[in-house]
Amino acid sequence: MPGNPLNKGKSKNANNSEGNNGPEEDVLADSLHEYARLGHSLDVRLQKLFDDHGLRIGKTLLKNLNSHFNVPSVRKPIPREVADQQILNEMADDIHGYRGPGTVKRNLALSGYQIPRRIIRETMLLNHPEGVDARYPGKKKIKRAQLKAHGTWQEIHCDGHEKLGALALQMGGVGLPIYGMKDKWGDGILYLVVVPDDRNSDAIGHVVLDFIELYGAIPQQMTTDKGSETGHLYAFMTGLKTAYAPDIDLTRYPSMVALKSTNNTPIEALWRWFQEQSGKNLYVQITRGRDEGIFNPGIYSIGSGHPSFKASWITSLSDGTRMSSVGNETKSCHPGVSPNELYAHPEYFGGRCFAIPVPKDATNALRNTIKTPRKTALSWVPDEFDLIAWQVYEMIGSPLCTPETAWDVFSKMASVMR
Repeated sequence: MPGNPLNKGKSKNANNSEGNNGPEEDVLADSLHEYARLGHSLDVRLQKLFDDHGLRIGKTLLKNLNSHFNVPSVRKPIPREVADQQILNEMADDIHGYRGPGTVKRNLALSGYQIPRRIIRETMLLNHPEGVDARYPGKKKIKRAQLKAHGTWQEIHCDGHEKLGALALQMGGVGLPIYGMKDKWGDGILYLVVVPDDRNSDAIGHVVLDFIELYGAIPQQMTTDKGSETGHLYAFMTGLKTAYAPDIDLTRYPSMVALKSTNNTPIEALWRWFQEQSGKNLYVQITRGRDEGIFNPGIYSIGSGHPSFKASWITSLSDGTRMSSVGNETKSCHPGVSPNELYAHPEYFGGRCFAIPVPKDATNALRNTIKTPRKTALSWVPDEFDLIAWQVYEMIGSPLCTPETAWDVFSKMASVMR
């Protein structure tokens, strides 16, 4: 491999603010590949190189570095037969065919495959023309609201999603409801978590405190639906904002606003997007166990769900996973700009970060005001059952759980537990 272009003509084209020779080659290569994976523009990559490594270079040198380290690019696509196979693999995971070329392109980029949208569209049209017809915008009348924000953490929208809940699944009380937080500024999904009950105020109180502890901050405003599960949120947000941002006038800039579900547009749009891109596919995968007789609700339903069901499906759906600034196809304040760029660098687009820092001691104190302890409120099954289920899971070799393999894992666990 030719020498690192960063070392050629460095005095003319590159400047490191720390006065050294820049990052090690493997560190630099990892960063450049990560920037490509996240879909950063060249301008953002240049700024990230300076922010992350103190390295200030121009676009020409950046392009040379990308070439030197074999950073994938849509201008240097992988062989067509490889691209087609990766696209078909992505389509195979989308049972209902709701994912458009943009979503497929992003998913492939996150897996390290930079494929031009044109090729993706051609392959999808050739192999599943019915999906293109189903996604035609004129067939759906979605009311869109104008979104306005001045930066990240100015307004965070919260809500629960019950299309995978117990009433929807009809599996003897087993359900996988989701609760999430989304930033209005950049369409960034800041937090998604599978919870036993997204209507329980104590459970959601702990979820919100988990979210605050994860980021060490609260937004200027939290916007929710007018549901019973938000019972703790007003007191939490008002108390924290008063204590850690006392100069902000709460009459002008409220700490929390509760809207009708139909008016909580950003998070409702997220659920619509999730349902079309993943939710309906997950529903089919989950209910396959019921429909094929693998899971008998009359036999297996125990309280909030059979432990082996919980162990396999919660593992496959990543219980408690934070997904930071993940892009989606809902309406954005800045159309055409990557949500990752908007969230990571609001200052590049005329915004700023409105986050109010909050110490963990404060959230610990608030937890003590919730009647139900966190462990109990977010528990899926009794402790003794949970222990047995995970022991059995380890006994069968702790196999990888995905929506496609979860029922196989369940069957193996259930046979041992019997």
